[in-house]
Amino acid sequence: MTSQVLGIAALLIFVSGGGGVGGAELIGPPKAVLELFTSQGCPFSPDADRLVSQLAERGDVIALNYHVDYWDYIGWKDTFGNPANAELQRNYAALWGASKLYTPQLVISGTSGMLGSDETGAVKAIEAAGMMRQVELVQNGDSLNIIIPEHAGGRPSVVWLVTYIEQETVSIEAGDNAGRTLSYDHIVTNRAPLAALGAGMGAQFSLEIGRALPELKTGLAILVQEDIGGMPGPITGANAFER
Repeated sequence: MTSQVLGIAALLIFVSGGGGVGGAELIGPPKAVLELFTSQGCPFSPDADRLVSQLAERGDVIALNYHVDYWDYIGWKDTFGNPANAELQRNYAALWGASKLYTPQLVISGTSGMLGSDETGAVKAIEAAGMMRQVELVQNGDSLNIIIPEHAGGRPSVVWLVTYIEQETVSIEAGDNAGRTLSYDHIVTNRAPLAALGAGMGAQFSLEIGRALPELKTGLAILVQEDIGGMPGPITGANAFER
């Protein structure tokens, strides 16, 4: 069991195929990962933001909100907007043969996209979803151990570290949402590859929590996502940890 470490090496205490670890195990495996592509400049996004926040309370999903920057031109610069988020959405669209981007878009476990405020469609997709790969998170003091067992039949994948702010409230001063004070949850701040896994391979890491999450009220998600010619495929395993 080996892995190729790709980035943020400073956060990694070790990468190995060694045995088990001790400590208190954290969140159990979710049914789905919800990735919402949203914008403070989009008049339709607030309904989707609220819906995804409500869905996150189910306890069996991981919700991640990616603020895009391509609506900034209409008069309000999204305070969390990141061109990398739009690039991820663009890659999903390219893989699926979609001709345009839009907000709010909700992607379920990297397999399908829908209008972000479509509660019925989102619930159906969550109930139909399931994580095939196990991602164990165990806290040992200031370290977070990540264990991804080998999985027969697993396709080549990338292990992603996604960090986020748990909650923030923003007063919108211009654009289509001017005058509104909006609350946002699970706001993605960074998405970085930890390792590339060959077919069926597993891995084991340890992160220094204080360096990965230097502030309170922040969290991280570990995603195992199939790599399809360099594009983001289905998310087959995930887990999350919050300070």
